[in-house]
Amino acid sequence: MTRKKTGHRISGDPRKTGGDIAGPGGPHDRNSVIVDTTNAVILDATTVTEVETVNGTPALAMLLEGRIARTTDRARNLYLLNEDGAAALATELIALAHRIGPEFGRRFTARIQHLIDTNGFTGEQGDPS
Repeated sequence: MTRKKTGHRISGDPRKTGGDIAGPGGPHDRNSVIVDTTNAVILDATTVTEVETVNGTPALAMLLEGRIARTTDRARNLYLLNEDGAAALATELIALAHRIGPEFGRRFTARIQHLIDTNGFTGEQGDPS
């Protein structure tokens, strides 16, 4: 990759994101994978909305944005998920939080519970009934 003294990327495709997780171990093994952060996106913005598929089935659209590691370029990728994909993503994050450690897991689930208790997921205030 060629760089001018400005530090800005002048070659390559800024939409070409990357990074990888590989190893001899699996995702549940501690310190047994290698994380390659080359062109990984450092997430700093999320937007979600409900969409409808061509056949009328509801789905989720999740726009993830961030700076590409070690560059000034940004990436913006839209992901479409059905309820299975969304549930898999949510449960994997919850499980990972608890594998990190009990205190991290407690803080993570406490934050989720706070959002539920304050209607933070819906944006509504008070009892909707």
